[in-house]
Formats: sequence, structure tokens, C-alpha cells
Amino acid sequence: MKTKIVLAAILAGMMFSSACENAQKTGADVAIKSAQTAYSTVADQANQYVPDQAKDVQTAIQSAKDAYDKGDYAAAFEASKALPDKVKALATAAAAKKDELTAKWGEMSGSMPGLIAAVQTKMDALTKSHKLPAGAADSMAAVKQSWTDASAAFSSGQLSDAMAKASAAKAKLAELQTTLGMKPAA
Repeated sequence: MKTKIVLAAILAGMMFSSACENAQKTGADVAIKSAQTAYSTVADQANQYVPDQAKDVQTAIQSAKDAYDKGDYAAAFEASKALPDKVKALATAAAAKKDELTAKWGEMSGSMPGLIAAVQTKMDALTKSHKLPAGAADSMAAVKQSWTDASAAFSSGQLSDAMAKASAAKAKLAELQTTLGMKPAA
């Protein structure tokens, strides 16, 4: 009788353990697949604006998948619990970075055409008086080309690239202003 009770208890424990493992396996599988789906919807934007954080989320998803593939469902289940919050934080960070770059672009695109026009006016005046410094015309052409490239990058949705090119154009313009004896814009 005692043997039957002990065997029944062992069997019940095994069934409970199996049920828990099954629940963890199913839960981990669903969570990992959900995280992958959620990540895929924000991956392009995240890789463009916050690539380091995107890589961290990819690594976390892969880590949970690896544990699942090895049959360590408890570890996969634990790792998968954090995935929804990580993906949500990634989406928030990418959107914030995009908004930040868009705002900076707005400021830059509002001021650069006027700055370029003011420098061009100064160059025209110096050209008339035959006192245009050597290389100033080439520098101005480089500034205009950099600004054109920045505008094209912005139009194609490459905000990070646009801001990098716009910043380079602004730096070249500041150097040119100094060369021309103008006070560089802040």
C-alpha cells in the first residue's frame, strides 16, 4: 500500500513537472514569436536611429531562442518575459530619436539657406572689388553641394545621414565665413 502511494506521488510529481515544463515551453514559444513579430515591425526604424539598442534587443531574442532550441524551457521562459518591455522601449527610443533628428533638421533647414545667401552676398561683393580670397569659390561650391546632399538624404528618409551632411555643410560654411571676415553663425 505504501509503495502504491509513493509510486502515485512520484507519478503525480512527474506529471506536474511535465505540465510545468509544457507550460514554460508553450509560454516561451509564444513570447519569443511575439517578440520577433513586434521587433520586425520596428527593426528598420530602430536600426536606423538606435542601432546599438536594436542590436541588444536582437541579442536578447536570440538568447531566448537559443535556450528554447537547447530544450532549456525554463531559461527560455524567463528570458522571454523581458522581451516585450525591451521591444517596447526600443520602439519608444527609435521614435524619440527620429523626432529629435526631425526637429534638428527643421532648425537647420530654417537657417542654412539664409546663411548660404548671406555668404554668397559677401562673396559677390568681394568678387566685384577683386578681393575674394583664394579657394573661397570652391569652398562655397562644396558647401552648396553638401547642403544639396543633406536635403536629398532628408527627402529619402535618411535623417541621421541628412544631419551628418548638414552639420558638415554648416562647419564648412563657418570656415568660409571666417575666411571672408564674417562672424560665423552660432
